[in-house]
This record gives sequence, C-alpha cells and structure tokens, in this order.
Amino acid sequence: MKLSYRSILFILIVLLPFGLFTFYELAIATSRYHSASAIAITEDEKVVPTLDLSSIGLQGSVGSQDALTLVTFMNSPDMKDYLEQTLGLRKHFSSEDADWWTRLPKRASKEDFYDYVDGMVTVELDPISQLVQIHAQAFTRQFAQSIVNALLARSQEFVDRLNSSITREKIQFFEKQLIASEERLRQAKSELLAFQRDNKLLTAETEAQLVNTTIAALNSQLIAKEGQLEVSLRELNERSPVVKRTKTEIDTLKRQIIAEKDRLSIGSDGSPVSEIAAQFAEIQANMTFLEGMYKSNLVQLEAAKVEAVQRLKYLVVVTQPSLADSSLYPAREYNIVTAAILLLMVYFVVSLMIAVVREHA
Repeated sequence: MKLSYRSILFILIVLLPFGLFTFYELAIATSRYHSASAIAITEDEKVVPTLDLSSIGLQGSVGSQDALTLVTFMNSPDMKDYLEQTLGLRKHFSSEDADWWTRLPKRASKEDFYDYVDGMVTVELDPISQLVQIHAQAFTRQFAQSIVNALLARSQEFVDRLNSSITREKIQFFEKQLIASEERLRQAKSELLAFQRDNKLLTAETEAQLVNTTIAALNSQLIAKEGQLEVSLRELNERSPVVKRTKTEIDTLKRQIIAEKDRLSIGSDGSPVSEIAAQFAEIQANMTFLEGMYKSNLVQLEAAKVEAVQRLKYLVVVTQPSLADSSLYPAREYNIVTAAILLLMVYFVVSLMIAVVREHA
C-alpha cells in the first residue's frame, strides 16, 4: 500500500518526533526535585511610612533596596563558588545517573557552570510581598533542600557582616573623637594644675579675695591705732614711750598695707594679679569647653551604639526550606501535550505550504 505524501509528512513531522520525545520524557528524563523558601530582611528602627513610588518606576524603599542587595549577592558567582565548595554542585549535576541532556558536562567551563546553576537555582524578589523567593532543583530531594539551606546560611553571614560593618564604622568614629577630646581635656587639666602650682594659688579669685580681706583687717587696725594715738596725745607728750610705741605700730601697719596692695597688683612671679586672673580664667574656660566637648562625644558614642543596635538588619525565614515528596521536573504531562500541539502546528503549516506550492506548480 502506497502512502500519500500527507501520511509520510505526518509520520516524519508528528508521529516520529512525538514518539521519541515521549519516550525520552517517560523513560529517560531524570527526575528533578524542588525545594523552596522565602525570606525577608527587617530592622528594629521605627520608620515613618512613606509613599510607595516603586509602582511608577521610581526608587523603592530602603527595605526593598536591602532585599535587592541580598538577591544580587545570592545570584552572584561568589555564591555559586561557595555552593560548589560546600556541597559539590559539579559532582552532583554531572552525575552519570542523570540523562545526558539534563546533566552538566564534566568538562564544562566556569561560565557554563554558572549558567547551568542559574537554571537550577533561582533567587528573585517578589515586588508585592517584598519577600526573597528561593527555588532550587536537584536530582535528589535532600540535595535540593541542602542547596536552599546553604543559601540561607550564607545569606545570614552576609547580613551579619553588613551589621558588623555599620556598627564598627560608626562606633569607631565616635570612639576616636572621644579619645581625642579626652586627651585634650587631660592636657588642659595638667596646664591648670601647673599654673596653680607656679603661682601658688587655688584660684585667682580666692587669692585676690584673701589679699583684700587682709588689707581691710590692717586698715581696721590702723584706724584703731590712730584713734589710740590721738587719745594718748591728749594726756601724754610725744616723747612718751606709749606715744612712740603707738606711732611705731601705726607705721608698721601702713607699711603692711602698702605691701599687701603691692601684692594685689603684683603676683609672686612679678605679674599683676589681674593679669594672672585673666590667664587663669582663660585656662579654666578652655578646660570647661573641653569638658563639654568630652561629655558631648560620650553622649554621641552612646547614642551611636543605641542607633547601631536599632538599625541592625535581621534575616527572617518566612518559610523553611521544603523537602519534596515527589519530583516536579520535568513536567512530563505538560511537556508531552505541549510537544503534540507544537508538532501538529508545524505539520499543518508545512502541509499548507506544500499544498500552495503544488497548486502553483
């Protein structure tokens, strides 16, 4: 029985490829197991809600930026190298137990290896829930779950490094400022003590007050002695021993008053007390300023520590890595039906083209 060209065409385009593809899907194609997890990045800082501009193409929130950073890290070649070192991806995906079409060639280059892993491990950000979705395929369900667990562990280390970097940089800056201000304050205190020691005073104000008190007391004694002299002169002559002694005491008091006044105007090192007081006030004001700066830096350091703790980012595992009961890939029924539809479409297109050509021949 001679077959028509349509029958031959149907066999070549539809039946033969469909049979081969079906045989591959049902008998040869290696089953791949799927594991998934969802994670999010949160922080303790209370943020005022802002308008979501991501829907109109503008830059999103800080949380979404953190999530995108994490997605970029998890899709990076460094992460693939880490998975290779930790789990041995090449050995698993190049296994002889897998069919030749599915497995990774043993001599695949690093670029081909990265591309292959991108097809087996996908990490993406859900723009609605802002959750990082992780999906992994492997030839065994345990290995698929191990890939997701390794991704989570490495991501946690990444977030911890970010936290450590943020905390360390801020605190180190304020610690340096605190140490510098503490050293300046220590030098100012040493300068103040040296000034007091060199001028033999507690404070300039105390020294001046003490001299003024002494002058006032001497003036009081002088007034009393002058009054006593006046009384004595009414009863005695100037050559009387009592009168002479009183005059001597008055002269002594006057010299003491002059000396104390000189002391008030000239310090122990020959400088006026007013100048010493001005120098002392300047040194004391500088020390007071440095004390305020030291206290301010101390407060800023404590505030930076609190802020760093508040801004710490946390990796929250929303859904734990799943362990598959059965393989999801390849989707044999779906693939077979799709292949049948595509082959039939190709057959009808080719048949139509041949019919048009034969008609115009």
